[in-house]
Amino acid sequence: MVTGLVLWRLADHDLDRRKSESFDFAAAGQFIAGTLWLPDDAPHAAVVLVHGDGAQDRTAAGGYAPLINSFLDGGIAVAAWDKPGVGSSSGNWLHNSMADRTAISRAALLRLGRRFDGIGLGAVGFSQAGWALPRLTQKDADFIVLIGAAVSWQDQGDYFARRRLAREGLSPRDIERTIELQHRSEARAFGANAQAADIPEGMSPDRWGFVRRNRGADAREALSRLDLPLLAIWGAEDLNVDADRNASIYRELVAQSDTGRRIIVWPDATHGLLKAAAYNWQLTDDWSWFAKLRFVAEGRYAFAPGALDVVMNWMRDQRHDSIENP
Repeated sequence: MVTGLVLWRLADHDLDRRKSESFDFAAAGQFIAGTLWLPDDAPHAAVVLVHGDGAQDRTAAGGYAPLINSFLDGGIAVAAWDKPGVGSSSGNWLHNSMADRTAISRAALLRLGRRFDGIGLGAVGFSQAGWALPRLTQKDADFIVLIGAAVSWQDQGDYFARRRLAREGLSPRDIERTIELQHRSEARAFGANAQAADIPEGMSPDRWGFVRRNRGADAREALSRLDLPLLAIWGAEDLNVDADRNASIYRELVAQSDTGRRIIVWPDATHGLLKAAAYNWQLTDDWSWFAKLRFVAEGRYAFAPGALDVVMNWMRDQRHDSIENP
């Protein structure tokens, strides 16, 4: 019985056993290579997964597998791709703006719409995708889901730094002094008059360009115009994004309804909706060896209880409208 349980949990990390097909398309002047995974039976909905920050392949080095398997078991087809310059995709994701990220997501949804008919089509985005997906419209998708999204790039950076500094033991006064110095340093390094000589030590020129290009990102305008059903969800213990503050801004800007718009802060959950007691670090690179081992053992059960069910149930409830496909 124990062996069977272990194998069952480990199966959450195996996508090779699932039905799949290639999911390639062109967007923002780049060739994007991906995979579409299919549930065993006819899907009730289909989604594209939109990465957060970083050089991520289509499965986020396997980290997406438990989520994808959960969606597939829930009757939801899932497409994901290698970021530009990662895996089999051309280009360089660090050369992209948030508008480019929107264009890639839009092209992926167009590709998905040509594959399926009569079911809800949507995008599920993580963290940084919160500056890309709200630009989508009813012409692009039937719904969007945002997990751990921030409204303001710069406010998010401040929150991230405050939480990190607090964990390092700095006093509130020293934290605020450090944040003020950080603002001055960033203005020199990334401001309108910054030159290549101002690149911070240890940062690549490509990363410097990416930050300069996108550090003014703010989702308020896009959210105020959003015409799509939206589920926005944060983990209450998020160390990367101020969950309560950002959820409050979403509530101010996006009208809620019984099913079409939901804004949720999920208890005892992390930035990625994992169980906070076991997995609450700002970066996966910071995870302890035990946390990594536990994630492998738990699979989909690493997520905060009930969080994925809420997401999947909401997606299945969204109806299909006429997405414009040329």
